[in-house]
Amino acid sequence: MTDLTSKSCSSCFKDIDARALRCPFCTQRQADVVGLYRDVPGRALGGVCAAFAQHFNWDVTLMRIAFIASLAITGGLVLWVYVAAWLMTPGPPHGKAPLAKLFDALGNLFSPKQGAVQRVS
Repeated sequence: MTDLTSKSCSSCFKDIDARALRCPFCTQRQADVVGLYRDVPGRALGGVCAAFAQHFNWDVTLMRIAFIASLAITGGLVLWVYVAAWLMTPGPPHGKAPLAKLFDALGNLFSPKQGAVQRVS
């Protein structure tokens, strides 16, 4: 019978918590972990604070307090970091980031249409 609450670290092969993103012994990121994404529980506005909280295994309230405090300290500079993180972080786990979607749309707009005849001069 297998234990569903633990797994073996992919690097040092020690038993760790099944939900662990990194091994507490060797600090290596686990191979079965999906990267950073915004569609997580506790999401409020853009989901960036909740995504970072899940990624770093912090409480989402603590992450939001740190974000608001850094807004006050930097005079709003962190707001631009938040917007950039939102643009570069996908919503669903295996989805595309909004910036990647924009680049794909621009690439499709300026690429030659399939079946169109190109004139060479």
